[in-house]
Amino acid sequence: MHCMPDMTVLCLLFVLVLIPALVGYFLYLEVLEQDVHRSSPAFRRQSLRKIFHRGLAPGDFLIYRKAKVSPRPGPRARNVLPSEKGENYYYEVDKYWAVEDVLEDGRLVAVTRTGKHVTLTPADEKLRKARLLERVLFRRRFPAVSGGLSGARA
Repeated sequence: MHCMPDMTVLCLLFVLVLIPALVGYFLYLEVLEQDVHRSSPAFRRQSLRKIFHRGLAPGDFLIYRKAKVSPRPGPRARNVLPSEKGENYYYEVDKYWAVEDVLEDGRLVAVTRTGKHVTLTPADEKLRKARLLERVLFRRRFPAVSGGLSGARA
């Protein structure tokens, strides 16, 4: 008997693997075509970040990974490393911010949970747009912004 794979498995493979791989490949080709002479890995990484951060608008939620130093890291600390003599720890904490405005030069004005305003460049490697699951799970950690509808809370 000849066994044929289930059509569901083929559809899942196509949707979850092949389509995202093709999208990533074509985005990568777009970056390479922009400037062939500047092909360093840092330039490519920065160009890819610009493509993915192009759609940021007021009301979108951001996660910023902030470096901190303290004798006692909190429960949300990540990548904890002790200092040379061991009296302090270096670590990172995720900060949950929202885009309040996008300036003409492409920089972002974000608002923190305490109401402070921070100006960021979209190419910052510590900055990323919050994913759908993060927006749902951590919705109380994001500040309320009266900007756009794309990230505004109900």
